[in-house]
Amino acid sequence: MESVSESTQTPEEMAGILSLGVLATAFQSKFTVEITPDWKEPLCLYCVAVAPPGERKTAVISALTKPVYEYEAEQREIEAVEIAQNQTERALLEKALEAAKNSTTKGKGNFAEKRAEALELSAQLAQFKDMHPFRLLADDTTPEKLVDLMDMQGGCITVCSAEGGVFDSMAGRYEKGANFDVYLKGHAGDMIVVDRIGRRTNSIPDPRLTMLLTIQPEVLSGLMENTTFRGRGLCGRFLYAMCKSKVGYREISPAPVPDHVRAEYRAFVRRILSTQWSGIIRLSPEADEIRKEYQGYIEKKLGDEWECMRDWGGKITGAMVRIAALMHAAEVQGNPAETPISPEVMAGATSIAEFLSAHAVVAYQIMGADEEYESARYLWRRIGSTGQDEMSKRDLFRLCKGRFKRVEDMEPALQTLINMGYVREIEIATGGRPTKKLLINPCDKRAKRDRRGLADGR
Repeated sequence: MESVSESTQTPEEMAGILSLGVLATAFQSKFTVEITPDWKEPLCLYCVAVAPPGERKTAVISALTKPVYEYEAEQREIEAVEIAQNQTERALLEKALEAAKNSTTKGKGNFAEKRAEALELSAQLAQFKDMHPFRLLADDTTPEKLVDLMDMQGGCITVCSAEGGVFDSMAGRYEKGANFDVYLKGHAGDMIVVDRIGRRTNSIPDPRLTMLLTIQPEVLSGLMENTTFRGRGLCGRFLYAMCKSKVGYREISPAPVPDHVRAEYRAFVRRILSTQWSGIIRLSPEADEIRKEYQGYIEKKLGDEWECMRDWGGKITGAMVRIAALMHAAEVQGNPAETPISPEVMAGATSIAEFLSAHAVVAYQIMGADEEYESARYLWRRIGSTGQDEMSKRDLFRLCKGRFKRVEDMEPALQTLINMGYVREIEIATGGRPTKKLLINPCDKRAKRDRRGLADGR
């Protein structure tokens, strides 16, 4: 992932979040993970990288998914003859059945024999299994067509797009009113049954839907503005990476991805896509202890600072275990279902969950477009304009006096910056009453550069 980020001059979190989606694409149809006998999770993920226009999102998503498209094309070529024969066989059965019906109703030949022939042919057609061209990825499609594609592919597919058009489709771009049950059920693995006049019924008992999306901040804002999306839990299903812009600091001629790295990645993707193993992945006792500890930690947050994003926080433990299972399946030797997830893998997944949690907080603030966050962005711009590494709260207030009437009015926005780690408040002993100072990202050498991120809404 580092090589892709370097060659495209994009932030590592963009390639990182999308690479999780590639793992989910490979394993979602093969494995589930069991946390308790009553709690199992499918291995699909909704991964979204958020970055402004001009951030080379298409280049990153193309580099990561190219081996997937190549594998998909090869499988279609291998199966082409068999699919053509399958379609011909269906057509012959249909014609034979029609001929048998006509012969029976017109009284040609022995009625009993023709009737038996027609019934036999209709039974064969009822049990006939259609073959369809192999698909792993889909792009811009309606919810109705997406259900058809999933049905054709054994219930699993990945939506991969460098644009945000999928949200327009969910909101009803082609139909009146929102229609996104497939996106809710496809993430949870809940059975999908769709009956439509004039078309065959879609029945998918174990749907698996993964999404690899790169979108602009404006799309993210619109996502939360849709109360139906938020109210039915769609927003809480996504794993967000809020990408820090590199525009203005990018190398003009970066090194390309080394040939050996490209070849190794291609071989890795082909290996995980072609694995024939399947089953239920389980946690080792030590890994489960890590899960329980983290779940308890999250539960406290849901009753406190995450109260406004409970829909997302309520799913992060399950997402963490899904990520652990995906990492386990990609790394373990042999059948992943025969070896439990190790504590080391679970600890790594916990670190990823913490990373995603910090980005989700920012995503929800952007999606909520609340006044407090807008004020925090304003403060960050004013701090960045000074070039200072520390200042007093009163000095900051003087910089922003046109926006805030009192120091107390500035406090909520300042607290947002403190909670996000952009600013730290300390007390300095002066021999009398302690003085409070604001330290600007004291542990981050990129602080001055990164101040642009919050100011731009990233």
